[in-house]
Amino acid sequence: MQLDTITELLQIPGFKVTHMISSTESSREYLLEREEESASICSGCGKVHNTAVHSKGRVIVEDLPMSSKRVYLHVPKRKSVCLEDGSIRVEELEWIRGRFTRRFVEQVYRLTSITTNKEAGWFLGIDDETVYRIDKGMLEELSLEKIEKVKAPRHMSVDEVAWQKWHKYVTNVVDVDRRKVIWNYEGRGKSTLDRFYHKIGKEGCKRIKAVASDGAKGFLASTREHLKNALIVLDHFHVKKYLNEAVDTVRKEEIRKARQQGHEELSQMLHCNKRFILMQNKVTNKQKDMLDKLSTLNERIYKAMLLKEQFLSLYISGNRRVAYANLRAWIGAAIRSGIVSFVELGYKFFRKRHYVLNYFVCKITSAISEGINNKIKRLKRMAYGYRDVKYFLLKIHQHCGLLDPKLST
Repeated sequence: MQLDTITELLQIPGFKVTHMISSTESSREYLLEREEESASICSGCGKVHNTAVHSKGRVIVEDLPMSSKRVYLHVPKRKSVCLEDGSIRVEELEWIRGRFTRRFVEQVYRLTSITTNKEAGWFLGIDDETVYRIDKGMLEELSLEKIEKVKAPRHMSVDEVAWQKWHKYVTNVVDVDRRKVIWNYEGRGKSTLDRFYHKIGKEGCKRIKAVASDGAKGFLASTREHLKNALIVLDHFHVKKYLNEAVDTVRKEEIRKARQQGHEELSQMLHCNKRFILMQNKVTNKQKDMLDKLSTLNERIYKAMLLKEQFLSLYISGNRRVAYANLRAWIGAAIRSGIVSFVELGYKFFRKRHYVLNYFVCKITSAISEGINNKIKRLKRMAYGYRDVKYFLLKIHQHCGLLDPKLST
């Protein structure tokens, strides 16, 4: 292949290929020269200097493979005196990032959005530690451009996800309309969410119309303080979770009693491998027969299941007024039931009744946040966990937010 053709393929501005230094079964090395002399950009201050050249040298950078062979470029670089601090600085070339070309770095960034660092490194022939450094540098650069200035959403959802054991969490803010993570930070609670509201400022806070949350005290306190006119919606997916937890608490109590009393049939029906049937909103005919039988064997289980179904029927209500009447009736029934887990849940929903009913004013949920949390958990499993929380936050933006490379294609 002629050198002019190689120059056309590489398309490096201001440089041309003058020699092929070596060619093996796995790699090729090319020597580049400048097409014409030009002023250099100082790597210290980033400004263009027309000062005299102090010295010249060469660096070797890796480019994208060509014909399944790794490509190395020997690039001339100049040193000159920086006019800002008087130090001798090497020039900066926009298309080079460390020991790699810009397009090689971008290829790493795209690969790590669909696979692990280790597998991306294997594909490109570099170690996973190098992939980590390249990927993090690229994400940090893009974050300054795309997520540093956060645009306040109209409808948002906030949730937390664990990134390590021992209660180490990150908080994610999701734009419900765009279905993307727009901000995240290490930690959880009021002080963490306060950072987001401070970042978007008072004008940004005025733009937000509704917030879907799981009802955590810290998130509610922060939102009430900063968003005076926004609706706070207690997400009905989390409401269903609370109901399922209450039912499961009753199940555990009853199976313990059944085993102590030697009630084998009941203990088998309440076994943990069948608990998902109690949690489902829709069941098959076979499962319905089992539930009907269970309701005759144990009154407390039947009452707990009935309370759950009664509450879920609340969301069929056509408007807030009807829902309010149904919610008041349910709270009263739950408190009178005598089942501790539902009594506690009744008082909890009484305290947060306004947030439950706001769903009928603005029907937003944190379902997208739950879906994103599942993607984040898959991301953690793929990487076998993260030690660098800042890198983990950037990876969330890459896989679930505005740094996704698919958005720019």
